[in-house]
Amino acid sequence: MSRVALTIKNAWIALVFQIIYIVIQFFSRKIFLDNLGDEFIGIVETLKSMLQFLNLSELGIGTAVGFSLYKPIYDNNKEKINEIIGYLGFLYKRIGLFVLTAAFILMLCFPLFFENTDVSLGLIIFLFIALMTSNILSYFFGYYMFLLYADQKGYMNITINQSVFILRLSLQCLVLIYFENIYLWIILELVTPFIYIFLLRKKIRKVYPWLIFRFKVTKAIRRNNKKLLTKIKELSFHKLGTFVTNSTDNIIIFSFINPATVAFVGNYQMVMNNISLLVGKLFEGTNASVGNLVSENDMKKTLKVFWEFMALRFFFAGCTSIALYIGFDDFLTLWLGKEYLLSHNILITLIIIFFMLQIRQPVDSFKQAYGLYSDIWAPVIQSVINLVLSILFVIKYGILGVFLGTLISQFLVTMLWKPYYMFTYGFKISHLIYWKGFGFHLLYLSITSVIYYYVSGFITIEINSTILFLLVKLLVSGILFLLIYFSILILFSEGFKNLVSRVYLLIKSKI
Repeated sequence: MSRVALTIKNAWIALVFQIIYIVIQFFSRKIFLDNLGDEFIGIVETLKSMLQFLNLSELGIGTAVGFSLYKPIYDNNKEKINEIIGYLGFLYKRIGLFVLTAAFILMLCFPLFFENTDVSLGLIIFLFIALMTSNILSYFFGYYMFLLYADQKGYMNITINQSVFILRLSLQCLVLIYFENIYLWIILELVTPFIYIFLLRKKIRKVYPWLIFRFKVTKAIRRNNKKLLTKIKELSFHKLGTFVTNSTDNIIIFSFINPATVAFVGNYQMVMNNISLLVGKLFEGTNASVGNLVSENDMKKTLKVFWEFMALRFFFAGCTSIALYIGFDDFLTLWLGKEYLLSHNILITLIIIFFMLQIRQPVDSFKQAYGLYSDIWAPVIQSVINLVLSILFVIKYGILGVFLGTLISQFLVTMLWKPYYMFTYGFKISHLIYWKGFGFHLLYLSITSVIYYYVSGFITIEINSTILFLLVKLLVSGILFLLIYFSILILFSEGFKNLVSRVYLLIKSKI
């Protein structure tokens, strides 16, 4: 199967499962809030942020190993693949022990950290152990999934993972509705990771019968992978930057405001994250495609594909951002009620962060394919800026201040530095080429927004307190924006023209 065909297969399978997961997640969120309360849900999300902090010990090993697998997979070098996966297991099992130890030490601080909550300490500890189980199991038994993703077979992991966790959410809803038992709800959180790991390993054995599950890592193998270890050390700093940027917001809000506010913010984050995941699933498998493309060492072809990705990411980011702006408040009101609405400024700030996270992805994908992680100062600077500004701003502006700190740090490092670094040291061409192309795509989006603003003034749709009217409003507004944006891109964006042509030829060949 071709690289493009595998990318499309990964995308549509991931998309279908993500849509199902999102629908169930929205229904379950309402049931969870009604039955468990805002404070308990806020504690759940704070504990998840703490676990993400513990996962910093993973140090980007999975990403580095994925990068190192592209060439041996391309060469069908089974011996080297076994060596890399074996070395990954060697590292992951030691990290798993570290995370387990650190988690128990962290639990000793729970009486102090959760002293002002009404939820019992025993329940919080039981919940933390349940949430932690998935992380620990992945370190000891689930690391083989990185081979699936590097080999563009990530759809297999998605099918298993999403099926198991869709089942979990469904059962958790039934437990709350019919038994009203919070302990059964937590037990389901505890049990499902075991089912996922069992099914994943069974699939791996079937797809890669030659893979050695009990691979012995010798001193010679560890010496041979010193370059990989260097990449891991570089990635550790980038992992730190990602965590501080994405995962400390809830901890700061919990510490400076209260647990219930974490749940309120969590509703916004859940919608944004699910849309990000949905868009991301459309690009499932592209990292492996880019890795294989870079391995071919054809710069003209590589640049062509890069601008196709950029045009497509701008297209999706623009359309989804407009949809969020138009319909978010109405959706949240219909879903949970007006009492869960936050200020309009918070919504706009979150949409800007969402947009930046979308259009940065092509740079990140190619940066990963080239293994460019030596700029270890960048995530450190980003982390410092984010933490300092978020803490200073939360005191003055409340919730909005936390996200302003995130926005500023993302812009300075992710939007300004990373493209320069990737073009200079990856493509080894002038970074001005990037800024020229990026500027034009920003101009195309701006022109689309202005045209849409004036044209949409002639369309009036009143929301009649039902989800159907909201869907009609989003559909009409979304299609209008999409058609305008598509027309402008197809006329002026070379990358978008090439992409449409590529997709057309692929569909034509299938028909």
